[in-house]
Amino acid sequence: MLENIKQLLIPQPRERYGIYPSVLKEVFSQLSRGVQIYIYFTISKLLITLIFFGEALKCELSESHSTATTLILHSIFLLYHEFKYKMELENIEKLNLIQQVLEQQGMNLEQIPDRQSFNKLTMTVKKSIFSQCPDLNRESKFLNFLAQVIIIRFFILMLDSPFNFNMFEFYQETCDAHLLNVIFIIVLSMFLEFIFLYCLVFVLVIALPLLCCLSIYRKGKQLYSIQRLKRYLESIPPHKYTGLDDTWVKEDKNCCICMQEYAHNESILQLPCSGQHQFHENCVRNWFNVSECSQVYRYRIVVLFADNSQVEDYI
Repeated sequence: MLENIKQLLIPQPRERYGIYPSVLKEVFSQLSRGVQIYIYFTISKLLITLIFFGEALKCELSESHSTATTLILHSIFLLYHEFKYKMELENIEKLNLIQQVLEQQGMNLEQIPDRQSFNKLTMTVKKSIFSQCPDLNRESKFLNFLAQVIIIRFFILMLDSPFNFNMFEFYQETCDAHLLNVIFIIVLSMFLEFIFLYCLVFVLVIALPLLCCLSIYRKGKQLYSIQRLKRYLESIPPHKYTGLDDTWVKEDKNCCICMQEYAHNESILQLPCSGQHQFHENCVRNWFNVSECSQVYRYRIVVLFADNSQVEDYI
């Protein structure tokens, strides 16, 4: 028993995986080192919490004690999970099976690939280990769920505490001040582990609905402006084109929307933008069914008054 614990706590040299190809040896060694570091970190977190929890037992029981108890239980379960994972990394039979599967997939296990491919292979090996041991997968999900409960519960505790946004000053005035400070640091480290998850939740729950509302608001505002503009256009009297000698037509004799020449007796409208552009009446009315900008210079035409007596144009 002591020999097994010693084997799990002491880092194993890379030569332990010397029977495997170069790539797998590097992958197994990196996974083993990662688990070893996480075990040390979890043991340190557990010991620090226990020390300050014992000191805080002389204080009146509060939410901080229950949160610390949950942290201690989470650390114990996490240590058990990591030890179990470390044992799987020492299981020669399962490692040989992973090697066989990768070789059947045609992977070159002798030449170390680039960093991106190596990281992808590392994740593949880790998923293979978890798939061979379903208990590890279930334990990992449970520990992640428990970590979220601890984080949310602690932030609720912070919101309920009357520290007036000066948390450390409040903690220094309480009996269990040191325990609360330690809990805050540990929970913050747990929060950083799941920062990507919380960013994703923020995007889906807050940012995405806000963007949708903003898009709906802008679309509604545009439709409202188009309706007002259409009412304004109805107040502009059209001009009947009389031919090439018609001096009312200031630009060329083509409509810039349909690119057709004006025909005799066709209705022409002149817009109030700075260029005073002229178009077929039907063309310009159809244009402003979908846009509030002048077709030529993309001027936006804004009706200022409800009686459509004045307009403003700008880029």
